[in-house]
Amino acid sequence: MNRKPRLVILNPTCLEVLDAHRARLDSLGLDWHGDSGFGTLCESDVEGLLEGADALILPSVIRDLPRAEHMRRHASIKVLSIAASGYDWLDVKAATENGIIVTNAPVRAGVEVVADMTWALLLAVARQIPHYHQRVCARNYERGMGVAAWGKTLGIVGLGQIGRAVARRAEGFQMRVLATEPQPDLVFISKHGIQLVPLETLLRESDFVSLHVRLDASTRGMIGARELGFMKPTAILINAARQQLVDQAALAEAILNGRLAGAGLDDPPAQPDSPLCSLPNVVFAPHHGNRAIEGVHAVFTAAIDNAVAALSGRRPEWVVNPDVYSRPFRAEAANASFSHENP
Repeated sequence: MNRKPRLVILNPTCLEVLDAHRARLDSLGLDWHGDSGFGTLCESDVEGLLEGADALILPSVIRDLPRAEHMRRHASIKVLSIAASGYDWLDVKAATENGIIVTNAPVRAGVEVVADMTWALLLAVARQIPHYHQRVCARNYERGMGVAAWGKTLGIVGLGQIGRAVARRAEGFQMRVLATEPQPDLVFISKHGIQLVPLETLLRESDFVSLHVRLDASTRGMIGARELGFMKPTAILINAARQQLVDQAALAEAILNGRLAGAGLDDPPAQPDSPLCSLPNVVFAPHHGNRAIEGVHAVFTAAIDNAVAALSGRRPEWVVNPDVYSRPFRAEAANASFSHENP
């Protein structure tokens, strides 16, 4: 008898909503494993969980798992299915070299909840909402002064799916929208009246700058002292993407010296004792952008679908490393024993 493919769910956020997906997982003919304890995975647990696994739903609480050595050692692994759109933390090259299919889940609901978070940060900083919430709770009802988003200029760095979702929301605020994007969707840009400009122009002219690019060697630290120096002293920087896009020390210096009006950052400060934590014009969140229940269910469902498709010999909708199909890959040799059409 052919064994059922073993699917191991390592994504802590997916594990939080696992009960809602149990019935469907049971119907798929998989030997699936998911446990809340996987959300506190430590190095000593790794080998046991990877042993015999055909597919993993990622990212794990150990962010760079599985590493190249795990991929080589555990020849059963055929699919790395990411329940998110980003994959900068994974060694995709090693996966391809080992014949492992990597998929991600840039589904609409997941995109939209991050766009919502972007706007939540923007408005929270512009009107200093967290600051005044804390003052009111301390029975201090003194009112300060914020700034409006309506009618201002929004600069979007990266006009992919999330960047486009942010731009659509800007229409309700009647904003002028500037964007930088190396592979622009010209139909979308024309339809929504967006101006494509160089990064320096965007930084100089925008009242709000929002970052929506993937983290790689070319974007790491892309907003540093030089770039912050181009921005208006009245401008606000929003980063709901990766923390490493911004030079945190340079950002702190710019805000503390009044050369930038504020920032909304969907990550804790790089330094826990950062002086930015005490400022009314800076808002931090714990990388919370994708943690809306609708988005979590959507990306989990997509990750399951991608894993089942790959294990069944079908090409998943979203493949991060299409080059894997140009060489022998592990799922190709194994899919004869498992075939399942998603219900």
